[in-house]
Amino acid sequence: MAGRLWQTCLFVYLGIGLVLANVCTNIGPLGMITGNIKDWQITASSTYPKSWDRKCDVKYARVYLPNKYGWCAKYKSSSEWLKIDLGVAARVTGVVIQGRGDGKEWVTTFKVSYSMDDYNEEYVTDQYGNHRVLEGNTDAYSVKHVYLDRPILARYVKFHTVAWHKHPSMRVEVQGCQLCKEYIGLPPYGRITASSSGKQRRKSSCQPEDGTVLSNKGWCARHSSTNEWLQVDVGPPTLITGIITKGRADSKKQHWVTRYKISYSNDTLFWYEYKDPQHTEPRPQNPWLWKTGINSSRPILIPDIYTEDGLLFGGNSDKNTERVHYINSPFVARHIRFHPLEWHGKISMRVGLYGCPHTGGCGDAFMRVNEDTPCVENLAYKKEAWINSKRHYKRHIRNRIVHGHASRAVDGRIDVSLSSCTILDNLYGDNPIWTVDIGKISPISGVVIYTWQDGVPVPAEPAAVESTEGGTPYKDEMMNNLDRLIIYVDDKSKGEDDSSVSGNMCGYVSKINGALFSQKIHVQCVRPQDGRYVLVEAWGASNSWSRLFSAVLCEVMVYA
Repeated sequence: MAGRLWQTCLFVYLGIGLVLANVCTNIGPLGMITGNIKDWQITASSTYPKSWDRKCDVKYARVYLPNKYGWCAKYKSSSEWLKIDLGVAARVTGVVIQGRGDGKEWVTTFKVSYSMDDYNEEYVTDQYGNHRVLEGNTDAYSVKHVYLDRPILARYVKFHTVAWHKHPSMRVEVQGCQLCKEYIGLPPYGRITASSSGKQRRKSSCQPEDGTVLSNKGWCARHSSTNEWLQVDVGPPTLITGIITKGRADSKKQHWVTRYKISYSNDTLFWYEYKDPQHTEPRPQNPWLWKTGINSSRPILIPDIYTEDGLLFGGNSDKNTERVHYINSPFVARHIRFHPLEWHGKISMRVGLYGCPHTGGCGDAFMRVNEDTPCVENLAYKKEAWINSKRHYKRHIRNRIVHGHASRAVDGRIDVSLSSCTILDNLYGDNPIWTVDIGKISPISGVVIYTWQDGVPVPAEPAAVESTEGGTPYKDEMMNNLDRLIIYVDDKSKGEDDSSVSGNMCGYVSKINGALFSQKIHVQCVRPQDGRYVLVEAWGASNSWSRLFSAVLCEVMVYA
């Protein structure tokens, strides 16, 4: 099992490599200078004791720090090393090295090794396949950029001291490009749900949506039980490379989660617990975050625990400090659940995810509200739809009348040819209604409708268009008599003969300035509405000489 997981991890990383090679163009420092690489991500074979020199520490191994600061090895040995955990795989093109700015100590030659998992290590080699010995500094102040002959794909980059002046001391940076270290699943594009939530006055806090890492509140479970969970839906499945947790911020009470596990799924039916196939012994990924005892002057480490059932992540030690875990075996998923196992006070947390933002087409069941927004779930995708009432819908199927069939508007194909669209006209009633059942009560924020018209004014004497599937002649004139489309959200299904609307109005679009005749119509709700049914009602123009009108719904998409 571990072997299969490791093969999957390698496959995922190969995919990252292809993405980095084809897309990665913004080459620059990867975090030692900017501070994106935190102190806990820097380790070394040894460090000069602080009692000997307080300005020698791994956290000072950053280029451009003030003079006399830097990492100093404890021993004058060619076996000493300084390692940087980039957190997420990067395409590394070079390294930067600087001595300790005291005028006396610098590394003159060094080697570089790298790995994806901190176990299977390779060295940068020359054209002959030998370990490449890189030229370092000639003084303690100059910053030297060393290019690699070939870019490498790595998460861990290790600097090995070979020769030095006075003492092996250095400050470093790694140059390259990193794509999968961005926030994903943030509101409003990501959706957060939970097993339960605590009761708060007017729902001012403790709701699932308060559980995002950027919130100043926090999610609170209703029960103190290990069956509780907080779930993030990131949209189209994507690569998850890191997880972030915080405690609850908007209370004087001290509430946070100290240990939890992760599971993930693409359909919420089959769940997989996160496991780390390479680690069999407990090894904290974030050793500089501590839990301080009430009467203790020394901090106590909250480690990760590796078990046969999965990895139990070490959580937070206070309510506001951010705890980051970079995933040693990145996985692809849509739904990620945090399962609190131990907590301080009550179960409360804020969570976030690092990963690769989805690019390209959205795929089935997803949509973009406009071309520059991330993909969100299309709640109407291939759901049951009907015109006016379910009774009419059943009769429609029984008689095999397929022209204008209601389900064509939710088949997932943005095909604006008339024969692929649903026709909603007042042959069904004075104000015909098209309805889709999205399956469960959900918050609805808006609707996008693709229509047959393409922004072209309807001619004064429109020609008839014959249906390709055996219907009656359809005239553009009937669309010209359309006055508006009104969107409603309802939480209850109507009776079989009830074609009235009693739900909350989301919004509408009218023919003013030709807005109704655009090929793509976007109606955003004045305020989000909770409901299971989304209805589109067509109104005709009151001043038309002909009372016949039609709306053509080629694809109706609903988003939360």
